[in-house]
Amino acid sequence: MISYFFRLLGSVIFISWVVGTLVFFLIHLVPGDPVAVMLGDWASPADETALREQLGLHLPISTQYWNYITGVFQLDLGESLFFHQPVSELIAERFPMTLQLALMALIIAALVSFPLGLWAALRAGKWPDHLSMTVSLIGVSIPNFWLGPMLILLFSLGLAWLPVSGAEQPFSWVLPAVTLGTALAAILARMLRASLLEVLHEDYIRTAQAKGLPARLVYGKHALLNALLPVVTILGLQLGTLLGGAVITEVVFDWPGLGQLLVESIQRRDYPVVQGCILVISVAYITINALTELAYGWLDPRIRVAK
Repeated sequence: MISYFFRLLGSVIFISWVVGTLVFFLIHLVPGDPVAVMLGDWASPADETALREQLGLHLPISTQYWNYITGVFQLDLGESLFFHQPVSELIAERFPMTLQLALMALIIAALVSFPLGLWAALRAGKWPDHLSMTVSLIGVSIPNFWLGPMLILLFSLGLAWLPVSGAEQPFSWVLPAVTLGTALAAILARMLRASLLEVLHEDYIRTAQAKGLPARLVYGKHALLNALLPVVTILGLQLGTLLGGAVITEVVFDWPGLGQLLVESIQRRDYPVVQGCILVISVAYITINALTELAYGWLDPRIRVAK
């Protein structure tokens, strides 16, 4: 198990290096000059040259890359070209908001999907099953950039129940979390239904029913627990996806998270912040996947033995 952990850690470091390298070179291929964005169209060539030297943008790409990679391994993501403060501080301010939004979306998705998937599996082939799968199909089909404005029009502008945007008011998180969690709830419901239908036909379920065990124990303990393994896989993958997929939702709802910071930094050509944001999101995604793999051992003892 220890050797497996170190292999997992090595893969996390290697993939993070690959992602950081790709982001560094791709961001330098994006048209636009950060110096021109910061100084405006009427800046003199002398001012642009001085600022470029001050920011280190006059150095060769290879030198900038070496400085960036060595800084990353020292947990130094550089300094923002626009805000003139360490990138790590900017990310530390915004990342908790993105994490809060992703966790709330995950909770909403779980609260919706588990009853829906269980209801569909226990009534397979009947109208509850058809209704549940139709609802989940609609949830998967609706994109965030459309659902978000529709929720704003209905619950904020129409009914005036919830705030339009921002994160200052107590229930500001509801609409963006519902927007993020809708597609995930649909995916989880379909996955849980399929997994439960497979488990319900196993011999041990029929044995438990033949012994006269209450339906609560048969379905809640024996069936549901054994059907959770593929669901946990989706949960782990989708939590990482939520962290990256929150970009559009954060822009729509003006949520002060990492996604909004990333979009603003791309518009300003703030290379260090863009690189830092994408690197943090990537590392979080990889780490969540690694933790998901470790959770398999708790759900399935056979995996613990194999490792």
